[in-house]
Parts: sequence; structure tokens; C-alpha cells
Amino acid sequence: MEEYLAKLKEYLNMETELPFAEFAAFFEEFTAFLGANYEQFDQTTSLNARFVASILEANSQERAKRKTPETKRFKKMAQKSRIWLDAMNYRLLKSGMSQAQIDKANAEISDAM
Repeated sequence: MEEYLAKLKEYLNMETELPFAEFAAFFEEFTAFLGANYEQFDQTTSLNARFVASILEANSQERAKRKTPETKRFKKMAQKSRIWLDAMNYRLLKSGMSQAQIDKANAEISDAM
């Protein structure tokens, strides 16, 4: 998970927009990682996964608003990101965290970026 956070931090600090191919590759790699490993995530890893999914969702939604050949793909990425974000949120709530605690942890991760 640390690898994905580090890569995301790099992307968030870029001056230019990430090209579609690189964005899509990161998205596919991250969602494959989640699919293969999410059941073993502890609370911290789940929080980090939720944060990455939220950034991917927001970015995909913004890019889907543009009229480009990739618009449909961005819409699908936003939908899949939302599914993972909700799944991580549910997992965290089930582990005993409140929504306020989850939101606070998300803000702390964001501030660290």
C-alpha cells in the first residue's frame, strides 16, 4: 500500500495532468491489488486504500466531464473507485470506527500528502 501512496503523492504534486495511459495503468494495478488483498487489510491499510480510491474517484469524475475519447472509461473508473471507497468505508465502520473518525483519518492522510 505504501507504494501506491507514494506514487499518488508524486502524481498529486505534478504540475501537469497525468496522461490517460499512465492514469489507467495506475488505476488497474491498484484495483487489482485491492481485489487480491483487501480481506487481509488492517485498519491503517483500509484507511489508506479508502483515501487512494477517493482520489481516483474524484479525478475520474472530473476527467469524465470532458468530451474526449476516454470519457466512458473515466466514468467506469469513477464508478469502480466509488465501489472500493464504499467497501473500505464499510469495512472500517464494521471494525468499530465511526464515520467521523474515518473522515478525520482521511483528512490527516490528505494533509500528509
